[in-house]
Amino acid sequence: MEHPDTRKLDRTQAKHVWDVAEYCRRTGIHRAEEKRLIKVLGRYATSHELQMNIVRPQTRTR
Repeated sequence: MEHPDTRKLDRTQAKHVWDVAEYCRRTGIHRAEEKRLIKVLGRYATSHELQMNIVRPQTRTR
């Protein structure tokens, strides 16, 4: 197996991968929601995956 030359990689397509627990701590997500996200996504996920899977409490509307 050949290793890719990192100098030739296109960095514009790279995605930031978060530790789910760290992301939840930084954004103030409840501990129960953090556990659910870890079950659904695993230990690591992209920010887009996290944002699409977070269940926020319903806000009161008029």
